Amino acid sequence: MRIIVTGGAGFIGSAVVRHLIAQTGHNVLVVDKLTYAGNLASLSVVEGHPRYSFVRADICDRAAITEIFDRFDPDAL
Repeated sequence: MRIIVTGGAGFIGSAVVRHLIAQTGHNVLVVDKLTYAGNLASLSVVEGHPRYSFVRADICDRAAITEIFDRFDPDAL
C-alpha cells in the first residue's frame, strides 16, 4: 500500500509515519510545508529508509499536490 501523510513532520503525523514504517510494509510519502509545527528531526529515525520519502509542499498548492499524486499514485491519504 502507498500512503501519503500530510503534516507528517508534526507531532502526531511523525508518530504515524514512524509506526507505518516500523510496523507495516507500506510505502509512506510525507508531504509537509514545514511551518512552525513541522520538525524533520522527528522523522530522523526513518530518514533513509527505502519505504519513506519526503516532499516539502503546501497542500493548498494544487499544482504541487496534483504532481505528487500523479507521481506517487497513493492508495490512501
